[in-house]
Amino acid sequence: MEASRQYKSRWGRARFGGGPALLIGLSVGCGVLLSAGLGALFGLLVAQERPVLVGLLFGVMTLPATCGVFWAFFVDRKTLQGATEDPEASIESHWYDRAASAAFTDLLLVCGIGATIFSLTRLTANVGLVLAGVIVVAMADFAVRYWSIKKAEG
Repeated sequence: MEASRQYKSRWGRARFGGGPALLIGLSVGCGVLLSAGLGALFGLLVAQERPVLVGLLFGVMTLPATCGVFWAFFVDRKTLQGATEDPEASIESHWYDRAASAAFTDLLLVCGIGATIFSLTRLTANVGLVLAGVIVVAMADFAVRYWSIKKAEG
């Protein structure tokens, strides 16, 4: 038990060995490469004026997220201070599962009713706006359900 504690740190250690410095360095390095690639792709495909500047800005804006994704991919959870031993068995995980399954059921109902209304009335709408509305309804439904389950059981 004491040996496992000495390996725990705030930033954790890499799954494949090495300390926190290696984990952070590798995460930042891979994040920089991915952000540079995304920036270049965005600059070439989207920007019509000043593609280099737009690509550079896009790369800088995505850098924190890409570094975080690589850190989460490389870190060994068992080496993190304060990490839950079995996150799948936590009460929050059960609340999440119940809220997600109920929200999915509601989403099927809303989409079915919406499809019926659109078919019978021959309404037309922008597909992007309809899908955005479906996503907003799903997120709001999940949030309300999670909050109500948490309040009832917490």
